[in-house]
Amino acid sequence: MAEIDFPAGLKTPLQADYGLQHVDANVRTRMASGRTRSRQQFTYTPTRVNVQWLFPAGQAQLFEAWYWAPYNREAPNKGGIQGGTLPFNTKLRTPIGLRIYKDVSFTDVYSGPVLVGGRFWRVTATLEIAKRPVLPPADLEYPEEILYSSLFDITMNKHWPKP
Repeated sequence: MAEIDFPAGLKTPLQADYGLQHVDANVRTRMASGRTRSRQQFTYTPTRVNVQWLFPAGQAQLFEAWYWAPYNREAPNKGGIQGGTLPFNTKLRTPIGLRIYKDVSFTDVYSGPVLVGGRFWRVTATLEIAKRPVLPPADLEYPEEILYSSLFDITMNKHWPKP
């Protein structure tokens, strides 16, 4: 489990070009008849997330310092992720909500920073979430709760009588 957190002063990624891509866990074999047989090779595969941040100069400096700085064994959140080689914890949005994901890592070095509008620096990267962000199989017992979860949330928080 990662001990390092994404710097608190930096925001979550922008929505522009934000997208998730699950790594395929299946193996496909083409049969002589032309049909294809599929079987699951792995039960846990990562999910890649294309992210983009727009930082003012100070935040861009903090991001780059954190990315390139060495790990601090005594105080993990006072050091960095050693050029993107160490996993970290960060808040990301997925279909199951905005939550903190553990063991997130950079798949490669980030792109940028690129000057945008004369004031901001755009940084783009691909992150990898170690555990695929999907609901557990037990939640399929009540599919209506999943389908109408946003309606239920509004009802509970706005219209439900207070005790």
